[in-house]
Amino acid sequence: MDTDGVNRVLRALEVVYEPRSSSEVRREAQAFLEDVKHSENSPYWGYQLALPNSNSPATNNEVVRHYGLSLLQHAVIQNFHTLDGPKIAAVREWIVALAGKAQPSDLHFLREKLAFVWMALAKRIWGAFSVCGDAPDAPLLAADLAGGWASMDADLWALWNGTRACRELSLVVLSTLFEDIYLLDDPHAAKRNAVLNQLSVAIVTPADVLEQLYEASAALDTCKSSREGWFVAWTTFLTELLSENDASSPAVQTFVPKLLGALKTCLHWVQPVVLRLQNVMTTLVGILAVPHTRLKTLAVDCLQILFTRSYASADDFDYFVGRIFSFEGMAKLADFHRSLVVDPDNLCEQTYTLLKKTVEMIVALSEYLKVLLPAKARVDWDKADVHGYLQLVLATTAHPSPIVLGLLLQMWVTMLRYDELSARAPVCDVLMDLLQVAADRTLDYAQLPAQHVSRRFLDIDFDSSLEAASFLANYRKYNEDIVRITVCKKPEEGMQWLDKRLQAFFGSAVGAQCITDAYLDEKSEAHIYGTAQFTAIENSIRGVSRWRIWYSGSDLDARNVRLNTLVEDLGERLLAMQLASPLLIRKQVQTMVQFAPLLKDVSPLMFKVLEKILTTAIFEYPENISDERREVIRDLRTSCGTELNRLAYIMPELLRNIFGDLENVVAGILAFKKVSSHEIVAFKSFLLVILSRSSISDKDTLFAKIVDPELAAWALPDTEKGLADLHWFMERIGIVEITQYFQKRNVTADTNLLDAKMDDEGRQLKSRLKDRWVLVFPIRATRIFIQYSIEKLDHASAEYRNLLRMWRPRVRPIVPHILQLLKQIQAYHNPDNWADLPVAVVAFLRYSRMERFWQQGVSIQSKETFIEESVRATLTLREFADSVGHLIRYTREYAYLTIGSLLQLEDTLYDMPGIASQLWAALAGDARGVTLHSWKHMINSCLRSVVKNCPVKYVDFFLGELLPKALMGFDQLLGERWETMYVTGLQLVGNEDDSTLSEEMMEEHMLRQLTATAVRFLMDVVPQVNAKAVSDTQLACKRLVCTNKDVMAPFLQICCRIIALKDTKCSFNTLLVVRSILPAIVSKDDEVDKYLCCTFMDTLVGVVTDDYFAETHLETATVLTMLYCSLRAKNDLPAQFLLGRLPNVTPQHMANFETLLARLRSLKHQRAALMELVRLSKTGADFGGDDELKMRKKRLEEAAVLKKKPLAGDILNDPFTENGALETIFGPE
Repeated sequence: MDTDGVNRVLRALEVVYEPRSSSEVRREAQAFLEDVKHSENSPYWGYQLALPNSNSPATNNEVVRHYGLSLLQHAVIQNFHTLDGPKIAAVREWIVALAGKAQPSDLHFLREKLAFVWMALAKRIWGAFSVCGDAPDAPLLAADLAGGWASMDADLWALWNGTRACRELSLVVLSTLFEDIYLLDDPHAAKRNAVLNQLSVAIVTPADVLEQLYEASAALDTCKSSREGWFVAWTTFLTELLSENDASSPAVQTFVPKLLGALKTCLHWVQPVVLRLQNVMTTLVGILAVPHTRLKTLAVDCLQILFTRSYASADDFDYFVGRIFSFEGMAKLADFHRSLVVDPDNLCEQTYTLLKKTVEMIVALSEYLKVLLPAKARVDWDKADVHGYLQLVLATTAHPSPIVLGLLLQMWVTMLRYDELSARAPVCDVLMDLLQVAADRTLDYAQLPAQHVSRRFLDIDFDSSLEAASFLANYRKYNEDIVRITVCKKPEEGMQWLDKRLQAFFGSAVGAQCITDAYLDEKSEAHIYGTAQFTAIENSIRGVSRWRIWYSGSDLDARNVRLNTLVEDLGERLLAMQLASPLLIRKQVQTMVQFAPLLKDVSPLMFKVLEKILTTAIFEYPENISDERREVIRDLRTSCGTELNRLAYIMPELLRNIFGDLENVVAGILAFKKVSSHEIVAFKSFLLVILSRSSISDKDTLFAKIVDPELAAWALPDTEKGLADLHWFMERIGIVEITQYFQKRNVTADTNLLDAKMDDEGRQLKSRLKDRWVLVFPIRATRIFIQYSIEKLDHASAEYRNLLRMWRPRVRPIVPHILQLLKQIQAYHNPDNWADLPVAVVAFLRYSRMERFWQQGVSIQSKETFIEESVRATLTLREFADSVGHLIRYTREYAYLTIGSLLQLEDTLYDMPGIASQLWAALAGDARGVTLHSWKHMINSCLRSVVKNCPVKYVDFFLGELLPKALMGFDQLLGERWETMYVTGLQLVGNEDDSTLSEEMMEEHMLRQLTATAVRFLMDVVPQVNAKAVSDTQLACKRLVCTNKDVMAPFLQICCRIIALKDTKCSFNTLLVVRSILPAIVSKDDEVDKYLCCTFMDTLVGVVTDDYFAETHLETATVLTMLYCSLRAKNDLPAQFLLGRLPNVTPQHMANFETLLARLRSLKHQRAALMELVRLSKTGADFGGDDELKMRKKRLEEAAVLKKKPLAGDILNDPFTENGALETIFGPE
């Protein structure tokens, strides 16, 4: 033994871990320990140090042994290329010797590290002799056998038959090895996959089974030490442990988890005959009765593998899947499920996790009910206990935890949508019970009291209200789908169920409160459950509508008559309900309109509905009501205007017959009733929709009668003057009068407007201005008339073509006015344009620019507090600033929307000369004062519509001009705002008050929303890789980006920026966009390739080496691998770049990487090789140490998720991916 070298290492370790060592001495010792790893003798020193009888002090023995194992690991992982045959053999012998000296007192991390070193060497050499020669029958030489570790199985059996510690270590070694071969995308395992797979099967499977299934192989026989095989040994030992020991005994607690863990790594590939011979399923089911949650959880994991793996023969399928579907099997599963009781007030997290895993397993079994599967891969409905299974799923569906029910909802929806499944008796038997459960779950959970059991579970499962709201959106949708589809399948029973449900509810005390209480609060029980009843009605009516389309039986007409009677009776009763609360009246009106598709031919009832809406649309404001109640009634009236137009969409022909009467009614309302300008527009658009979509005569005259007076307002002198420049614009909206009033009140730049109370003169001025503001610019009427008239019309339809003919000559002349309006609004927000204004006006303008809004999960203060503060502000001079600010922002949003509507008129706007540049100048030419919120709406409402509605023939002409400007503008905006946020975040010191912190949080949240919107814009231009629905415009845009360098350059630049932003969702989605265009742009142009190599790869490397982006590392590595492999085929610049960019990576590391890369064929395995290089760079000389073991555990967790999740693309719309849930989206390649 080289005692001098070992002693120097021991002394250095003592210095490092000696608290009294000076910093300089400790640094020198650490540097020496790092240098030791590169010594030729380091493996031998590592072996000596790792021996349990090391000469180190007892207190540091584990530290010394751990360092010794690190030296061996470094030799195997980093310096393997330097080891010749004798050295490899020596390292192998040392590893085996250390394993044989395992002791019960060894700490877990030592045992795990030794197993990892064993596995790392096995991946590289085990079975290497089997590919040494070309002749398969050539005799195997002793040297070849030794070099290929032919004795590894025998070495493992020696451990198994040794001490308890050695047996435990053998389990860890094989589990670790099988994980790398079968579960992880390990490049070294992938390179030797065929050999490692054959050897793994050989040593695990009994010899008798191998002889029956495979041809004899001398090489495999040489590597197999026991005829029994590991699987038999493990399962036999498992059975013995469970039968001979109590569940709490040390032997069971030590070995059963490891045995089950080992089984998990191979259950999906072990031959079914072996599983049957060992009666594995019975053993696992037996463990479910053991009073130990961890063991039951592992057993459920194993059972799920058995139930979801593939089986080649029907006999095997029946043995495993068929048995669980037997009456006995389903009874046992139901009993086990019932035993999993979870109390949210006294939660056992392990039991709750076990419950979720059990539900996932139960849901997975539903795949075998599909009747279109091959007979050998589906259950026999006549023999299986499908009824018991569905009852079990139904019982699970009734669980109060929304997350548990959420695991089942998609299964139910899928089953209901397949007629072959939903028509079968066992499914039909549970439909009405399922309908009841789903209808009971269509609640507004956010309004439920905190003590409600479902709310308590939500608080447990979600860290933030944003996460919960995102989940609940999908949760509600699925429950509503179940109600709708169930009623579609059983319409008459469904309507009868609904009738009984409504009678029971409105006959209860809570239901009576819904009818009599005019002041219901949104969070009151009556409002929450009353709203849910109307939701059930809406979904049931939609179900009946769907039945009419779907059903084709011979009794269609007879059933239709019966259904019409049921629906009409329900409609009559619903219409007759005299509700007192405006909140519920609003829901009642919305629900009644849902009857129109079914009853539009039953004129009397629908005319009554129309009358109800018209009268409710002018719901009287009681005298002396509070502002809050006035707002509720205003919302009711506004909603009625929307529902009027919806009714016109649904039954224009029916309303055509009474169009003259409707004109008179509307004229009377406008003449004699006090209605707002918004409500006037709604009534007029109601008439416009009817004449636009019906066969009414004299259409052009009627169209002009409604539309032309509103559009003519754009050409009025006051309007044109107000749009001419910023001064006249401010005068038009009343800034001059407000300034004069402020000067009377002695308002200065230092005046706090919230402290200055409103007087009578101020209130009179405010009233006059509000009357003027409603007519200041005709933007809202313009937008609504265009959008409502063409909404969802087929562009090939006669109605649309006729509307296009009438709209085109009318809107082209007003386009410059709309752009000028936007230009003045943007100028209003820029402080640089205020230089010549009085000081008091500047203070006022500064207040009016402030955007204050409350957002769930972001704002610290409650919604009620926010509203109270806003109400208090109305009593002060701050109200002027708030009102003007609201007017400006409201007008701007409608200007965005109007442009979006104009873009739906085909080439009406696109063929105007220079319009692309004019549009961008109006939107962003003076953008200094544009807020993040406004930018988001600008992109969403306007610019995304520009792209999506662009005719293909105008892509080059219009978007070729617009995209470079827009993309460069977005890139600059995001760069500046994110940099500001990074700096602000660093400056927060922790003593900020709630209002300051809330503003910071809101600003960050809005920036993330804006970034997500920008990514959406990119996806409109270039679809993501593997996108399912791609429009012709997207294809044309993608071609433009890939062929026009003026567009490509800013597109790549903004992609490069967003990928690197601290927003994993946006980064991930942008990577999918980049993947879509890379094949079309790489190796086509030297300048582009240089940018991709030097700039884009630099960003990708920065992301893939940053732990913040851990959730996107796989996708980032995929893009980086694609880019590297493509560019590397051209020259060695990519290799030089990586070598210079990745710290701790040497030329030898790069050579090893490229050698490995060349031998790998799949992108997945090439990516894994790249990730290994990245991990080496990040961990430096410690690569393969503790950090590697921690990363390995994370990779295993991700791999487990991969087995359950399909490949996902766009996640911006996925409500389940919030704050760290990205690992659930990566699917197999």
